[in-house]
Parts: sequence; C-alpha cells; structure tokens
Amino acid sequence: MKIAILNIATNNYKLFLNDLHDSIEKYFLTDYKKTYFVWSDDTSYKFKQNVHHIKIDAQGYPGDTLFRYHYFLMAKKELLEYDYVFYLDADMKIVDYVNNEIITDLLGIQHPGFWEQTKKSGTPESRTKSTAYVDPNNIIQYCCGGFNGGSSRTFLKMSETIAKNINIDAEKDIIAVWHDESHLNKYFSDHTPTKILDCGYCAPESAWDIPFAKKILALDKSVDKLKGR
Repeated sequence: MKIAILNIATNNYKLFLNDLHDSIEKYFLTDYKKTYFVWSDDTSYKFKQNVHHIKIDAQGYPGDTLFRYHYFLMAKKELLEYDYVFYLDADMKIVDYVNNEIITDLLGIQHPGFWEQTKKSGTPESRTKSTAYVDPNNIIQYCCGGFNGGSSRTFLKMSETIAKNINIDAEKDIIAVWHDESHLNKYFSDHTPTKILDCGYCAPESAWDIPFAKKILALDKSVDKLKGR
C-alpha cells in the first residue's frame, strides 16, 4: 500500500519537519512506505527524508492555511498514484503508534477543544453568505484541521470542493471564521467521515488535559524555531 504524507511549510515552519518526519518513520503506519510531499517557499532546504518539494509563495496569515487545499490539487496527478493521503500540520509530532485505525475512506479527528458531548458542534461558520456556513445541529463532531486524510480519490474530491468554495467566498470578500477548518467542517457536515478518531490524534502538547491517550501532538509554538534560531 502506498501512503502520501502532505505538509505545508512556509517561512520557518520547515524547521519542524525533520523532527515530524522522524516521528512518522518511527510510529506512523509502520508497515508501509511513506512518501513526503512538502509545499514550501524554500525548495533548497535539505530534509532527512526523501521529499517531493513543490514551490509556493508564502501568503502570510491566513493565506498559508486557507489555501492548503488549493496547494494539494497542484499535485493531484501524482497523489492519485497513492492509495491513501494524510495531511499533518508541520508543527506536529507522533509520540505513539498510529497504524491501521486511520486507514479509512475519509478520516476526521475530534477538535481537542470540542470533545465533550455538550460542545461537539464546535464553532462553525455562522454567516449564511459563506459557502462554509453550517447549522451546528448538522455537525456530528467538530473536527480539527491539523490532521485529516483518506483514500486519495476521496481526499482529492474533498480538496476540489473546498478549494471551489473558498474561491466563491473570495469573490464575495468573505473569509470563513476558521479558514480552511471551517470549510473542512462544512464538507464533513455534507459528507460524513467514514471514521472520526478522538483528539488524542491531535492533542495540544500542554494546553489542555484530554481523557484520551496522546498519539499525535500539536506542539507548543517555539518562538526561537519560528525565527530560525
């Protein structure tokens, strides 16, 4: 089985990736070979693992996150050659084994701020003029944007829909409240993920206590690393 790992690393976020890739090699889908696709404004940076570099311009905030699904489509032809595709934020780290439980057609992960039963609807886009608008009553579980994936065809179909909706919003000068995450949750409200895993798969390194085993950490931001020191 062929697995593609997707990362976006503009500016100094690339400095997180060698540690992330090392942790993926140690703990993540260990029975399968992984291929890394990195979208970055610096294609000269040397990684430990073999990386397919794709050049993008840094858009700043929120563009670097908002347009991630546009970026994935830049490699649509190549990604369709893989069985499964998984996106992880650059500033994450795998700390325990993550294996076949994530192999599913469309994977969502509980947002760590909204795992409690009374908060599962999260904070979706509330403006009806946005294509990301969703009635909170239609959300089974608000999901985080930092880790998701699925079969390559399903993931790329989702990417096409989200990119199209972001373009429609842009024509109306609308940016969804939580950017790509808002559009992701809109998509999930219309296309229920085939599996939603607990937020131990996207656990803040130190911000919250969660009642799940931590397998993937969203690292505390290091000012020194972000400044390249």
